[in-house]
Amino acid sequence: MGKGTFAEFLAGLDEAALVDLLGARPDVRVEPVPRGFTQLAQRLGGPDSLVAAMRGLNRDTVVVGQAIAALGAAATETTVARLLGAPEPDVRRATDDLCGRGLAWTDSGALRLPERLAAHWSAEIGGGRPAATIARTVLVEDLRATVEALGVDGAGLRKPELVTRLVEVLADARAMAAVVAGLPGPARERFDQLRHGRSNYYSGYDVPGGPGGRARATADRALVAAGLALRVNGRCELPWEASVAAWLAERNLLLTGRPDIRHVEVAPATVRTAAQAAIQELLGAVTALLDQAGSTPITALKKGGVGPRERSRLAARLSVPADVLLMCVDLAHAAGLLGRADAGYAPTEAYPAWRAAEPGHRWATLVTAWFGLDHAPTCREIAGDREQPPPLPLASGAGSIRRAVLRAASGGRSVGTAGEHIDWFFPLHGYPGPECGEKVAAAIGEGTMLGVVALDVLTEYGEALLAVAGTEPEDPAGELAGRVASSLPAAPGAVILQSDLTAVVSGQPGPAVWRLLEAAAVREARGTAAVWRFTPASVRAALDAGWTAAELRTELAELARLSDRPVPQPLEYLVTDVARRHGQVRVRGMRSCVLADEVTTTEILHTRSLNRLHLARLAPTVLSSPYELDEVLARLRAAGLSPVAEDALGVVIVETRREHRAPGGAPAAVPATRPGRLGAADLAARLMADPRGEAAGAGDSPTFDRLASLNDDLDEAELVLLSDAVDNQHDVLITYRDRNGSLTVRAIRPQQVYGRWLDSWCHLRNGQRDFTVANIEAVAPVG
Repeated sequence: MGKGTFAEFLAGLDEAALVDLLGARPDVRVEPVPRGFTQLAQRLGGPDSLVAAMRGLNRDTVVVGQAIAALGAAATETTVARLLGAPEPDVRRATDDLCGRGLAWTDSGALRLPERLAAHWSAEIGGGRPAATIARTVLVEDLRATVEALGVDGAGLRKPELVTRLVEVLADARAMAAVVAGLPGPARERFDQLRHGRSNYYSGYDVPGGPGGRARATADRALVAAGLALRVNGRCELPWEASVAAWLAERNLLLTGRPDIRHVEVAPATVRTAAQAAIQELLGAVTALLDQAGSTPITALKKGGVGPRERSRLAARLSVPADVLLMCVDLAHAAGLLGRADAGYAPTEAYPAWRAAEPGHRWATLVTAWFGLDHAPTCREIAGDREQPPPLPLASGAGSIRRAVLRAASGGRSVGTAGEHIDWFFPLHGYPGPECGEKVAAAIGEGTMLGVVALDVLTEYGEALLAVAGTEPEDPAGELAGRVASSLPAAPGAVILQSDLTAVVSGQPGPAVWRLLEAAAVREARGTAAVWRFTPASVRAALDAGWTAAELRTELAELARLSDRPVPQPLEYLVTDVARRHGQVRVRGMRSCVLADEVTTTEILHTRSLNRLHLARLAPTVLSSPYELDEVLARLRAAGLSPVAEDALGVVIVETRREHRAPGGAPAAVPATRPGRLGAADLAARLMADPRGEAAGAGDSPTFDRLASLNDDLDEAELVLLSDAVDNQHDVLITYRDRNGSLTVRAIRPQQVYGRWLDSWCHLRNGQRDFTVANIEAVAPVG
């Protein structure tokens, strides 16, 4: 560890400060964890880790970070405060935030940034060498003219004195910003070209004596005359200090402090009632969707996802709005309850346990999945000209917007007002104004559906969600469920059997009620109360599936007992009548043989709609057909009969209804495996016990040495991550530049190193790919 380095700063933190920093940067705690403070500094300075950490910065902290980048080696709290025209205590709060997140450190009072972060923020400012460096090669008379253009009397000053005065004047960035703002249009255009490295470009034909060349020369003279550029060997060169002044002129860099978010006065009981109603409604919708998918898998597009047509069908079938259906599909998939099966999307093996759990646990499972989603289910990104269908993953900043809005509104503040100030709470969201507003509206709307938001405030359930998210428990859903269990008691569904052969179901029916209704009734409507209708066909389907009339009567009587009403007489008659006729006609597989009494066979033989079966009488009670058994059964039932199927020995075939299930997690061909994550306190203790990382570990792997020989650009921490992924078959994120120079970020599962290539499963392409090790520019852990 060199003196004044980031690693030395980290090693000098006390245990409490180190634990806080590691808690704020969970990605560096993913196994294999850093060995020693040098590797920790490398992990903290990785591009993906920096991007993740920057999502938590507010506007004031970003402004101070940019000011540190602008000042470079001269950055201190005092110089930053002077540059921004802000009080030093305000600057100190921002620098403490940066240092606490591992995005800056102090070195003998000077403020420093990780190399990649400094380069990123400096790129926004522009290019240029420091004025003192440029001035060494500038003629004395040209230098004197520039100094005098800036209002300094240069008469009699020697070159070192002129350089000193020039640097002093340019150091006043706010005064120089006023000079930049006063440039005429052509000169400002030329200024920007020089600032961003386009010094040889100018509009028009840029040839000596041409209109472009003359205009460029005129603009250059204007910049020199304003004291903003220096002439070096006949060329106009812009100093770094002038770029900083322009950057300052373009932005309102005042530190405003946290916006004042108004508190909302609303009765807690009213908020709780609204939240509980929303939670029950969403739980019912998700349950209905998954129950439906268990009976009939949701049709998937060829490339995956649920298309608009299938979503419209499901929304109509379940009587839910389109946006609620989008939420249900995405949340069920993210929570591991819905997965891809051969026939489409179906419930996973985890679904039965979730369905039987208490409401608090079921809600907690869904809401923690929603809180962690990167995208907004109800405001989906557009890839090219097409919407990415659910539940496919999306690259989006909507999740960070969601989390920022909820955190800003905690403590009874207005959620809507917090959303209006999202540019302060999350300035790096990257969306233009209208799109950002859509993401904020989606966050609030989805929070309302989940009972996290109600009446413009966070509910007690939303506050509990934020509290759990801030503690990083091993089982977030279980921890959250424990906190809300008492306020989300089980609400058993009520079923009222009516004489018009319908059943009105309110609340969430239990599994037994669902099995009965799904087997013997047809859903007609769903809303606050669902309506199911018993019909001759639905009761016959239950008998076909193996139910007996006695079992149906017993289950119906149990339902009626729960509502303190008898089973309606028309429903009893319906079950009795269907059961009496059920099985009078039997179809035995021989392709095919229909058995019934002589009167019934005669009726069947003379039924016009059955002519297509080409039935022939073999005996008074026997008919034959050249069609398969299933076809004969279907046509007889369509004609109003109640046949049952028999096997070749005359045994009745019970038509069991298949319940579809999808495997949990990723496709079985490439199961998702992620390394574990160490607790902040545990990693802090390990680092303090072995600050130089001298204990044996992943860096001692032969794979590490082989990868290091193939790629000189990856640092030690990145090589440790990549070699561990190869040795233990873990997923890892790589930043990769292909042979065409295109840069992509990919999640891969390395299999082996052969030659100069890395044989891997690429999740982006969903197939095996080879990556040239030398072309990997960065490595980061997955999740």
